[in-house]
Amino acid sequence: MSPSSNTKNKNIFMVDDVNTSSKYKKWLEEEGFNLTLINDPDLAEQNFNPENYDLVLIGFRMSVVDGFDLYHKLHDLSKKVHQDTSPSNDFRICFMTSSRINYTALAEVHPEFGEECYVSKEVPKDIFIKHVYSLLS
Repeated sequence: MSPSSNTKNKNIFMVDDVNTSSKYKKWLEEEGFNLTLINDPDLAEQNFNPENYDLVLIGFRMSVVDGFDLYHKLHDLSKKVHQDTSPSNDFRICFMTSSRINYTALAEVHPEFGEECYVSKEVPKDIFIKHVYSLLS
């Protein structure tokens, strides 16, 4: 895939505390996305403005915080910015995981997320990028 004009204005916020996150940063920037990568979940929370991003990618398991916990903190910040709880004003989210995904178990614990809200870190570049495009369409 090559960068397209509709990715030039798409901003992605990625939070993952592992070294491999630079690989995903490179892939997304090669596609023409504007990417902010933060490896420290505390800094992510301090620097997040939901109005600046079209998509948020969060590491499923991080050493300091669980990806779901960070999502809830960012979601709370989003509600403060928008002064309401309307889901239409929330940001788009996708959890990145190197673990095998058990969608049934996740749906029981987090029914608010569909299968599209997860992507394996083990997929090849083209599948990862297609997944990101699908989340942004």
